[in-house]
Amino acid sequence: MKTEELLNLIASDDVSDGPLTPKVLGAGVAMLAVFGGLVLAVLGIRPDLVQAIMDPVTAMKWVIPLVLTVVAAGAAIRLTRPQTTTLHFARGVIFSILIAAAVWWLTQAVGLRPEQVETRSMGGTAMICLSSISLISIPTLAVVMYLLRAGASPAPALSGAMAGLSVAGAATAIYALHCNEDTPLFFILWYGLGMSIVTAAGAWAGRRFLRW
Repeated sequence: MKTEELLNLIASDDVSDGPLTPKVLGAGVAMLAVFGGLVLAVLGIRPDLVQAIMDPVTAMKWVIPLVLTVVAAGAAIRLTRPQTTTLHFARGVIFSILIAAAVWWLTQAVGLRPEQVETRSMGGTAMICLSSISLISIPTLAVVMYLLRAGASPAPALSGAMAGLSVAGAATAIYALHCNEDTPLFFILWYGLGMSIVTAAGAWAGRRFLRW
């Protein structure tokens, strides 16, 4: 059988209408609930959560990661089908958010002395932030990647990266229920770094395990 015929045969099986999508999403949500619950059980939830969510600036700690989660999850699911060749919408949204976040961080830093920027950026919980996001994300990503092997991605590394970003975004939003570091200089930097690490891990895993 020629490669083109094989692709057409696989493509004729509509993954989006089959059992893979609910299976991946269900497993991902379950793993996030378990490991996110464990982290929050240890660290606790910030007592002023309602007020934090109502504040437009602080609310971005949830809005940005959750938007990335939804967009990246949709892209990861689409990439389980071999005929998927473009992800213009997902790429546009993700890059727009990255650029906007970088500009926001810079505008927050303008006018501050270097030591002030360093103090506000480092905060007091940077390592807790990174380790918590990783602890919630990595087991979830492992399960999601295992299930995505049932698909036929035309771009394994990109599939893994999108899976990693979707999981990391959700994990970050969960961790934000605890985190009281509300300056954008902190959460843009460290939330962004945490999500980047998991996204890179997903890309590596996708290149290694989603090839077919």
